[in-house]
Amino acid sequence: MHSTFHASDSGQAIVQNATTVGVEQLVVTLHPGNDSCVEVQIKEEVSGDIVASAISINQSGLQQLVRWLREQGAVD
Repeated sequence: MHSTFHASDSGQAIVQNATTVGVEQLVVTLHPGNDSCVEVQIKEEVSGDIVASAISINQSGLQQLVRWLREQGAVD
């Protein structure tokens, strides 16, 4: 597996994994402003077929997620 990371000035970060069966991408997009939401999208391409799913998290939900990750010891 070969992994790459790319970040853009537009507020998007992409982690891409090339595997023997296809390509996986984790795309995180920041939406600054009053709603301050974060969109997380997972894309997978296998044999030419693309499967994608996404979730948007608002500022309150993101704060709860970070708090839970801290309680679990996953982040400082």
